[in-house]
Amino acid sequence: MPPIEALEPIVLTTHQWSAHFNIPWYLFLGGMAGGTLIVAALADLLGGRDERYQALSRIAAYITLPIITVGLLVLTFHLGKPERGILFPLYMSNFRSWLTIGGWIIAVFFPLNVAYAALWYFRMQRSYRLIVAALSIPAGVLMALYTGFLLSGSWSVPGGFWFTPLWDTKYIPVLFLISGLSTALAACGLIGLAADHLKLPGVGGRELRGASETAGTLSLFDTLVIVLEAGWIYIMLAAFAAGTAGQKLVYEILTAGYLSMWFWWGFIALALALPFLASLVEVYLVRVLRVHADWLLYVKFLMVLVGGLLLRYVIVWGGDIKKPLAFPPSKWPFNLY
Repeated sequence: MPPIEALEPIVLTTHQWSAHFNIPWYLFLGGMAGGTLIVAALADLLGGRDERYQALSRIAAYITLPIITVGLLVLTFHLGKPERGILFPLYMSNFRSWLTIGGWIIAVFFPLNVAYAALWYFRMQRSYRLIVAALSIPAGVLMALYTGFLLSGSWSVPGGFWFTPLWDTKYIPVLFLISGLSTALAACGLIGLAADHLKLPGVGGRELRGASETAGTLSLFDTLVIVLEAGWIYIMLAAFAAGTAGQKLVYEILTAGYLSMWFWWGFIALALALPFLASLVEVYLVRVLRVHADWLLYVKFLMVLVGGLLLRYVIVWGGDIKKPLAFPPSKWPFNLY
């Protein structure tokens, strides 16, 4: 029998969150909604009266509404008592909880999105729209960050018994913000291509002219965001590899354990490496060979979306691993000697 001091620490796992599809989907849709509202606002503010960027802003403002609506429905009906989520100000009195903070973020984000989409729909004066656009950027950032803090701040207690090493407040909220922006650019590009190619009617019978012309620009911006996302993942993994016992355990599980296939092929390959490669090929085909490569943009945007969703699954599944519990013999409630 090995000496008591040599015993391995206890590692507890649960299936409280990974057993449900609701949480990863809400994190994905909430982050993407925050990103699409940011894209809409930036295209409106920086694009001037350029018809291409006005079409992009209009598309992004419109699609944000169904994305956040579906996300909120997924989250609300995951609750044991959905009415508590809908009437959160009456039931949630802990104002330091990210569930409560997130409720107020959503309470600002949703009507702001409705107002912005309505301003586009009724083609009201641009000065009014720009005011809402300026407010939409911080609202979108907070919405995307909140999806990360919801994990990091609500479902773990640092240093406590149920602390989840992977859901670190230093890394997950920023990761979800970057990923939300990447998936938002992909969603806008995909809808823009489809709207133009299928000749979908726009507001007032007008077509969304020039929507596909911004797809290449969106792809280039998304490539920059992908590089940023890859850099942030590297920083996170490096910190985990040299961190606490719990972080080292998570690092091993992500890179070589039972989540490694989902992490490397589902996220790294599908959301980062392959879209980056597709961007290089698309630029070469368009700029050098003068060949249309919209089909490649379709593939790239779809990969980014699927990879972004799988990232949320990996993070939620990784939350089942809890902090290793080391019980030195001096603190045992019984004596083995």
